[in-house]
Amino acid sequence: MYGLLLEGIYSYLRVVFGEETLTKVRQKANITHSGFDSFRVYSETVIPRLARAAQDVTGMPQEELMESFGVSFVSYMSRYNYDRLLKVLGRNLRDFLNNLDNLHEYLRFSYPKIKPPSFFVTDETEDGLTLHYRSKRKGFKSYLKGQIRQVGKEFYNTDIKCHELEVDDSHGIFYVKMRLSFDNSEGFANLHFVTQL
Repeated sequence: MYGLLLEGIYSYLRVVFGEETLTKVRQKANITHSGFDSFRVYSETVIPRLARAAQDVTGMPQEELMESFGVSFVSYMSRYNYDRLLKVLGRNLRDFLNNLDNLHEYLRFSYPKIKPPSFFVTDETEDGLTLHYRSKRKGFKSYLKGQIRQVGKEFYNTDIKCHELEVDDSHGIFYVKMRLSFDNSEGFANLHFVTQL
């Protein structure tokens, strides 16, 4: 897990709850780092420990915290100019979601030890689509929901509702299938135009 993700969480906790609360969360999670190097790899256990500790310290439910971490990370990435990269991934939300694997491949140049999740889209309609998410990491579905909702809002002026359809972690890979409901009329029209050619 690269420090960029961890710094994003520290930033959220600092802004929303204050430095004193962040310190309490760090202590409760038994994390000695007051900051993280964005390009260094840290233990996979750090984010789950931070989320559990933040729940204990703030009283906010862990899944709600993870979703908030995901929302705030989208804005946090602008510090590293990754917001520009996100904006060019697609002319609409559908295209963006279809290019998430390409984004992670591009990030390998800066983060060679990245262990990216995988995404693919099915069941597209004018009202949304179904997103399939696979990862070696458990516990990030709410984080993902927060990121997707914020990308929709920030880059595509689109509100997204996420509905879990299936969750499976029985084969060593964490799999989530979710229906994303949003105005997909532009993306759906483009899809039908291409298939008619």
